[in-house]
Amino acid sequence: MKIKAIFIIISTALLVSVMNSCAFIDRQARAAAAAKERFTVNFNSPTIEAGNIEAQFNRPFPLTGLNKSDIPVTYYPFEDAVSLQFKINTVTYHQFWDRRGRIAFVEALKKYNEDFTNQKLRNRNNRTKNQYGKIDESFLIWYLHRYSLVYRGNMEVELGYYFRDGSPFFAATLLEAEYKSPSLDAEKDDNSPVIPIYFTRTQAEELAQIFDQEYLRSITPDAYLQTINRNAGRRAGNISDSDNF
Repeated sequence: MKIKAIFIIISTALLVSVMNSCAFIDRQARAAAAAKERFTVNFNSPTIEAGNIEAQFNRPFPLTGLNKSDIPVTYYPFEDAVSLQFKINTVTYHQFWDRRGRIAFVEALKKYNEDFTNQKLRNRNNRTKNQYGKIDESFLIWYLHRYSLVYRGNMEVELGYYFRDGSPFFAATLLEAEYKSPSLDAEKDDNSPVIPIYFTRTQAEELAQIFDQEYLRSITPDAYLQTINRNAGRRAGNISDSDNF
């Protein structure tokens, strides 16, 4: 009986150990899959100039009001990503929109235009910054200059509007992106600031036209199209095949 009891105890311990190991492996696999699926862009990928737009940013503290900026827009065909490049103070930013994000921007702009036309916009002390939803994942690269440390990270983007200088602006608010140094050197870690990008209706419409998939197709060399289709299929799980290039 004593031997049988010992055997049961050992068997139970082994079973628990195996189950814990399986659970650990499953968690690791899930984490790896989630990391693999995150939206990222290879900064050195081939690019296509997609156009230029204007938008506004907050003036540096302690100044108030807005500064208008010219923003080059670049298409990364291998990632099916559109980049907005801008500079705030001494830092250069490249904010990337995948196809889901571009669709969300256009849909939010439609709602904003409807509210504008129907005079439903209200000044509520920035509480309307996410009036039209939030993009769960965007990608940001930022640096002091191209040969300095280049930071990169994912963040959310809120779509809504603000009242500034007495007028409503459609806005995309870039929330904080976190960079963790792969060297585990905490001194090289960095967080981007929260950045609202303010658009007039005309400026937002110009960006929406660039975001149009048919326009992006029209500026893309034929040699890239097959690769773009594969990337779009991986990153746009809920977009039908008819929306692909």
